Amino acid sequence: MDILKSTWFSYLPMLDWESVTVFVPVVSACIVIYVSVQLLSSFLSDVHVDAPSGATHSWTSLDALPKASHCGVCEALLVEGVYCDCCGLCVDRGCMRTADRHQPCKAVSTRQPAGTPWRHHFVKGNTSLDAKCEVCEDECSGSTCGGGEGGDLDLECCWCHRAVHSSCRAKLANVCDFGRLRQFIVPPHSLELAGRRASISNRLRIQSIKPVDWPEWTPIIVLANKTSGNKDGGRVLSMFRRLLNPAQVVDLGAVPMEAVLEWCALLGPRVRPLFLIAGGDGTVAWFLTTAHRLNIKPSPAVCVIPLGTGNDLARVLGWGSSYTPTDDGGLQILTKVQAAKHIPLDRWLVEVEVTRPLGLGKKKGLCMYNYLSVGVDAQVTLDFHRTRHSPFYIVSSRLFNKVLYLLFGTQQVMERSCQDLDQRIELYLDGVRQELPSIEAIVVLNIPSWGAGVNLWQVGSDENSDLPEQSVNDGLLEVVAVYSSFHIAQLQVGLSEPLRIGQAKCVKIKMKSKTAMQVDGEPWLQQPATITVTSANNQATVLSLVDR
Repeated sequence: MDILKSTWFSYLPMLDWESVTVFVPVVSACIVIYVSVQLLSSFLSDVHVDAPSGATHSWTSLDALPKASHCGVCEALLVEGVYCDCCGLCVDRGCMRTADRHQPCKAVSTRQPAGTPWRHHFVKGNTSLDAKCEVCEDECSGSTCGGGEGGDLDLECCWCHRAVHSSCRAKLANVCDFGRLRQFIVPPHSLELAGRRASISNRLRIQSIKPVDWPEWTPIIVLANKTSGNKDGGRVLSMFRRLLNPAQVVDLGAVPMEAVLEWCALLGPRVRPLFLIAGGDGTVAWFLTTAHRLNIKPSPAVCVIPLGTGNDLARVLGWGSSYTPTDDGGLQILTKVQAAKHIPLDRWLVEVEVTRPLGLGKKKGLCMYNYLSVGVDAQVTLDFHRTRHSPFYIVSSRLFNKVLYLLFGTQQVMERSCQDLDQRIELYLDGVRQELPSIEAIVVLNIPSWGAGVNLWQVGSDENSDLPEQSVNDGLLEVVAVYSSFHIAQLQVGLSEPLRIGQAKCVKIKMKSKTAMQVDGEPWLQQPATITVTSANNQATVLSLVDR
């Protein structure tokens, strides 16, 4: 994708009105073909599972499994079937009701007496790809050709994920210690629900959580919207239901963020949960701002799984530019979490004061973690945002989103709606007004990534230059200017550098006319106003795989 982006943007400076008559129809035709293919795929693929009434398992399409499986009820080889993304049970569609009645799913909550050992919950078939028998150490295939006698399927515990041949089962101790991931798991015997039913399909109302005495116990709460990121959000939720207590996996499309943060109160001040957020920069900012507004202390730690379009914060923290769920992806992420460091992230308050006739003012405040911008890049983001939320936006794909960004950026090359922005704003750094040349955007940075991966403060600078360093937790903002949409294209391929205005603890922008602006990827059209960015005097906590 980076090569593709470089190729497209390298040709932008050569565009004229004659080339546009060729460029636009070609790109439009590509979009039509891509949308058609996506729609055809969605109609032909059967990802929806009509679960029986009263289902106790979380049934999911079997297409998500990477290997051949056998039915956990009749033990026949599955050609078309479903599997439970909580306990891992695979069945054909005709055996779903039998499985719901006779084969229990992962228990979200139990009233097991304190001190009673937890027992393995073995599930037939569907063992992990590299599973080996805990007793004889031979390979477990999850099928009748494994170590089972009489055609019995191999078994795997849905909590500790230890596998065993059916013939070796009697030789394995029955006590489950929840395996190598137990520091992240809330065991069922420590979780109490408000209602009697613990069905996974119902919205869970957690009443209390009894802490466990495991060393370094750090419960992980996984958050995602199942429809986001080309529906990768749903795959992430499914992936972690298998590894954790399903109560720890939350769909943000069904549960408000305030309810999610109740985990902090339920676990008490001595236990600090970790929130694993699968989404874009906007979702992460939403969580951090809600925690700040609710005055949750200590600040909840956040890890980012990049499912958005830009994912600038995830890039800075070392979690990558994008993520596609895989069969063992959840285990890989949790392994990285164990190696990650907790670092502080500066939180900034953005105050927007609109002056109205008769001297009446209206103020609104919000938090910023990544960057704020006024001008052409915010206008491109606003155009994309409006398109994405229109009823005609029927395809959700990161590649498609990048193509849309390219088209809207090309449109601004022609329209130049933010031309002479320097005559429409006044910029102050720590109270000192800055003289500006002819520009089309002002960008206020807190992190060294902007526009899907551009290190705007450092790009184009000499390694031996005395340019001040940028940090995510130094209490300073970096302010740069961008000359045009052409300039943005050059910055994204490293062919130019921005106008570096300086660093400051307080940034004030006086807008004299209506202009597009954005904060952490959330854009809007702002009326004339005074925008002030100051420190919130506290910091968020994030997990980083790189030193910051």
